[in-house]
Amino acid sequence: MSDQKFEYIIIGGGLAGGNAALEIRNRNKEKSVLLITSEREYPYDRVPLSKEYLRGTLSKDKLFLKSAKFYEENSIKVILGKSATRINPRERSVTLQDGSVYRFEKLLIATGGSVKRLNIEGSELSGVHYLRTIEDCDKIKEQASRSKRVVVIGGGFIGCEVASSLSSIGLETWIVEIAPYLLPMAIDQETGVWLKNYYERKGVYVLTSTGVKRFLGEEGRVKAVETTTGDVLKTDFVVVGVGIYPNTQLAQDAGLKVDRGIVVNEYLETTEEGIYAAGDVARFYSPIFSRHLRVEHYDVAVKQGRIAAANMTGERRAFDVLPYFYSYQFELKIHAYGDLTSKTSIVRRGALDEKSGFFQFFFNGDVLDGVLSVNKKWDEIKLARELVLRRAKFENPSELSNESKSLSEYL
Repeated sequence: MSDQKFEYIIIGGGLAGGNAALEIRNRNKEKSVLLITSEREYPYDRVPLSKEYLRGTLSKDKLFLKSAKFYEENSIKVILGKSATRINPRERSVTLQDGSVYRFEKLLIATGGSVKRLNIEGSELSGVHYLRTIEDCDKIKEQASRSKRVVVIGGGFIGCEVASSLSSIGLETWIVEIAPYLLPMAIDQETGVWLKNYYERKGVYVLTSTGVKRFLGEEGRVKAVETTTGDVLKTDFVVVGVGIYPNTQLAQDAGLKVDRGIVVNEYLETTEEGIYAAGDVARFYSPIFSRHLRVEHYDVAVKQGRIAAANMTGERRAFDVLPYFYSYQFELKIHAYGDLTSKTSIVRRGALDEKSGFFQFFFNGDVLDGVLSVNKKWDEIKLARELVLRRAKFENPSELSNESKSLSEYL
């Protein structure tokens, strides 16, 4: 049992938690910092796990924000492989699974998310994988090295990235997606069908409007996927990518406000003074959109971690950053800015073509909420980003489809 006190405690060793620890130490060399992570690894970047690291073109050491030695030399105490089980806001304490107690002056909850798991017949079979951690990815890589065929369940960003990566290293790859088209949460049906055709031209087999009924196995190992449409897809292994849910239980048990994420204000502070939340788990108030958002992407996690750290150390800085993410799939370079979730209409600018590229503009009524680009040049992307940042209004949103008028003319 221990009962130590730290000025700053961070729960979670992902991008938000890791960057917060580094930013606190950058701003204050003296005060004590404790980072608690349930993983056995020091803070690292998850983004390459579905891309370069999975393909074997990026070494493991390149994933980490800093080396273990850095934390030691900068007096950042890191507890690996242990979970926090209780936060007591009144006593300003955090209890770990081993019963140890640590007290804090300021606390950041950056507990991220957990993968959604399938609960169907055969889901316990060996060879059914999920991708969230380095350990998960290492298991998939090892499996891929001795396999010829894989079925990926889920055609969202993670599923598509994993499928493109595994296909590019020589595996026969199938995608099974329950929606009528790929990337259903982000793009319209016409573009989603185009993307399906693109994947098929790349040699990936895609089944849409198709669910998974069960996994079939032999001797405890998955051998096939039976779909809801009656197909039986033989496979050497399966990767499931159907989303995550935010790890809010710790905050909820502590009496903090939770609503599809830990609710924080524009300063990333929870309903309890001195307790903050950042990253995938945070449902933050956006001054840009005048509403709460929760975003599960790299850029938001990094910047929220840093801004939370600034506020914990005495600043009062709002998170007024335009959400951004990217996804690389085969030769497609996808970049997105803003909020793609509250759309009432989508306007495409440019033909559906990977060489010339195109934009999709996401409108909430007559207000431009977001933009997604595919293979567009940065100078054009910056113009589109600026339109979103300004919350541009259009009486007739479809006019953005007219390429004869430059985006700069709308600014």
